[in-house]
Amino acid sequence: MKKPMKKTKKQLATEIVKKLVKNGHEAYFAGGCVRDMLLGRTAKDYDIATSALPEEIERLFSSTVAIGKSFGVINVIEQKENFEVATFRIESGYEDKRRPSHVEFSSAQEDCRRRDLTINALFFDPLKNKVIDYVGGEEDLKKGVIRFVGDASERIEEDHLRLIRAVRFKVILGFQYSRETFNIIKSKSKLIKEVAPERIRDELNLIFSSFNRHIGLIELSQSGILEEVIPELEALKGVPQPLEYHHEGDVFTHVYLALRSLKRDTPSFIAWAVLLHDIAKPQTFNEENGRITFYNHAEQSAAKATEILRRLKFPNYEIETVEWLIHYHMRIGDIDKMRPSKKMNFVLDPRFPMLIELVRADSEGTYPVNTDLVEKMQSDLVAAKKNQREMSKFPKKNLITGDDLIKLGFEPSPKFKQILEQANDYAISNSASKKQTLIFISKNFHK
Repeated sequence: MKKPMKKTKKQLATEIVKKLVKNGHEAYFAGGCVRDMLLGRTAKDYDIATSALPEEIERLFSSTVAIGKSFGVINVIEQKENFEVATFRIESGYEDKRRPSHVEFSSAQEDCRRRDLTINALFFDPLKNKVIDYVGGEEDLKKGVIRFVGDASERIEEDHLRLIRAVRFKVILGFQYSRETFNIIKSKSKLIKEVAPERIRDELNLIFSSFNRHIGLIELSQSGILEEVIPELEALKGVPQPLEYHHEGDVFTHVYLALRSLKRDTPSFIAWAVLLHDIAKPQTFNEENGRITFYNHAEQSAAKATEILRRLKFPNYEIETVEWLIHYHMRIGDIDKMRPSKKMNFVLDPRFPMLIELVRADSEGTYPVNTDLVEKMQSDLVAAKKNQREMSKFPKKNLITGDDLIKLGFEPSPKFKQILEQANDYAISNSASKKQTLIFISKNFHK
């Protein structure tokens, strides 16, 4: 007997709408899923707006979670999928510039007018296959325009995060602002400082994990938001670089070009490493006899990046990864100077492929472009993995120990450490067996 096909999220969401309508309520898909559907994109989540009150939603569906019942929001669970079902409402009294202190249940038309952008304020009736648009959002989608719903100043005063959300949608969708939208964002950009750091972080992550991340850097700068949230990046403007290595211009331009070179699916924390890899160049800048230097800028940039990411409440593991990448991005030329065992451990570090991507971006953001170092890192990684496979053929008991040296006739002494280190390096460099390594010791060390 054939197993029934699992329903898609859209099908499940449609069934929720159908059940609400069947029980005498108005119900539609709402917000982002409608925007994505009209743009021909796959919606990740399907939110539903309805005239049904929270208690009525709970009564109609067997599996619910009251995630925001006082705001009219109930989570409906169908086949292990979550759907946010919210009662039409109007909001007021944004005392913390984030959440409304007063909510009043209302109509669909009033509900859409409380939303941030016109393209996010659309409803869709999946039963009639019809868009419901009270704010001109469908036309703005067709024209590729970012516009606030109603009075732009009022929407921003209600929730200051809408400043950066507008930038985010403009960047990710590749749209343009309406004239009023851009002017109001610039005039109110300082308000972003009143928003919780973690909310700013989440929006920035969405911007810098998008393919248009480099455009995001420019948009954040031109809107005045960058100066408020990461002024250290604005400070890169006008900082010159040595012309013999950097024909592209100042440090800010270099960072922009490095971001632009990243692959589409690059994780956001690698983008952050690229974004902040030269953040300490202003403080390490020195010019003497016409020669520009930035001594120790990688180490100082790593420390400064840590400060910035902590300020934005990033998780510790992401901070540590970004710090490590920035710290080592200028020390790649020293790999061949490492002892073989240390080199192997460094190259096989799980962060090393990320470091390759940072060095690649750094190289491709520099004119003239030279990726020789990137190719060398890739070949080092291939060689280290091959060596690791060869070494894995020998069981751990075959590793050289102090007992092995004594059996060879060596007297215990402080030299044991040096002999064992060099023997281990020989074994790694040559994928040598224990027998071969013992012969190497006998030939190269006096008893």
